[in-house]
Amino acid sequence: MKVTQLKEEQSRLLNRKDAIYEIEFDKSTPSNEQVKKAIADFKKVDENLLVITRVRQIFGIKKAKVVVKLYNSQEDLKKVEVRNKKQKKKEEKKEEKK
Repeated sequence: MKVTQLKEEQSRLLNRKDAIYEIEFDKSTPSNEQVKKAIADFKKVDENLLVITRVRQIFGIKKAKVVVKLYNSQEDLKKVEVRNKKQKKKEEKKEEKK
């Protein structure tokens, strides 16, 4: 999977960077986890600090535009991002397994 950075803006108030990437892939559109891992490897940052907002497939071409939020720390991410019910249940199951 090839990753290209199109745009990046610093948001000092929220302690994050908003970025747009273009990814090229061979088969079907990759999952959010695969995209997150590819962008984290490209930027050399922790995957847990990335939040994927949108993956938009370009019709007829094996490319997609990805909108990403990259936070400076885990605390900043928790202050700003809202977790939905599905994410909360997933975290509870992980805690029960431990």
